[in-house]
Amino acid sequence: MNERRMQRGAAISMALTTLILPVLMIGHFFSVDGVVDGWWVPVSLTAVLGAAAMLLVIGVRGDAATIGPGAVALGAANIVTLFLWIPAWSEQAAPELMGSPPVWPANTVVLPAIVLATVYRPWVPFGYLVVGLGTLATVQQLAKQGRFGDLAYVNALLTASLMGVLIALTYAAMGGVRLADRRREDVLHATFASASRAARIAERDRWDAVVRDQVVAVLRGISTDETDPRARVQARAALDALDGTAARAEAVELTGAETRVRLLDAVNALGDDTIVEVDVPDVAVRYPYPVAEAVTDAAVEAVTNARRHAGPSASRALLGVLDGDLIRLRVVDDGVGFDPNRVAADRSGVEMGIRRRMANLPGGGGWVRSAPGDGTVVSIEWRRS
Repeated sequence: MNERRMQRGAAISMALTTLILPVLMIGHFFSVDGVVDGWWVPVSLTAVLGAAAMLLVIGVRGDAATIGPGAVALGAANIVTLFLWIPAWSEQAAPELMGSPPVWPANTVVLPAIVLATVYRPWVPFGYLVVGLGTLATVQQLAKQGRFGDLAYVNALLTASLMGVLIALTYAAMGGVRLADRRREDVLHATFASASRAARIAERDRWDAVVRDQVVAVLRGISTDETDPRARVQARAALDALDGTAARAEAVELTGAETRVRLLDAVNALGDDTIVEVDVPDVAVRYPYPVAEAVTDAAVEAVTNARRHAGPSASRALLGVLDGDLIRLRVVDDGVGFDPNRVAADRSGVEMGIRRRMANLPGGGGWVRSAPGDGTVVSIEWRRS
């Protein structure tokens, strides 16, 4: 993730800078004698460099969850080191030859704020800067002047303003990478969902082909076999179940809005390449559950056939209206078309899935109009009696 890379990069660069700066200031530590007690230099180096080394290890290992605490530890080490300078101070000003700054953590105290800005909300790095630069200004004033004053605080305000700009730029960069990460996650999720849906559709199509071309043909053969009445009855019951004409809870009703949602969900589950425009003038109109189920199943059957047989470049649409006493749906495509009269009797897509399903529904009907090279129109209707 880009966000973690930014956090790791900030942690590694700030930790390395903290570790390198004391090496460049090696001569400074020999001129501290007489300004602070001898224990302060090794204690300050141990605290700050130890925390920096820990942050470096965290950044290199990529442990994103501990980058924030590691940056907090480095910031705390800098501030504690500055506080310890006060009891270690000999109450005399640092000689001019020591240069500026006379207190070496002045070069490192602001660095943790950059790492904090990649992990936490703005109040954390800015709050750290207030405490860190305030403590540094007090120590610097004592080290340079040998007494309290305001000159170091003016310098601290200048440093804070420059760091404010840098931290604002850091937040802007982090906002960009987080947006890129979210978009990447959205793309990955959409890709996964699309692949999952394609796999489900392929598996469903395979089972549909098996049921239509093999199971239905076998059941129809058995249903007309006069030599085994029991098997004939069972075969007809199985065909009725496949056809959707088995007993249902007739008392259940669906509103026009609910029926439209069922239609949209069922068709969209097949893929997002079919235009769906179904009007519902009265969303509160109610239909018996078998009606809503039959027209939905027939429409899905028609769209499935269009996706499978119309051709890869064909366009498809489900158009219709769900009115008070009339349901009228049309599934149209501009594909290769076919001759409906030449569809084999044992192919259940058109005959069983559309014509027979709607014919068995009181007030229902299903028709197919097509010709080779002229596309296909499937009409699905139901009238309230």
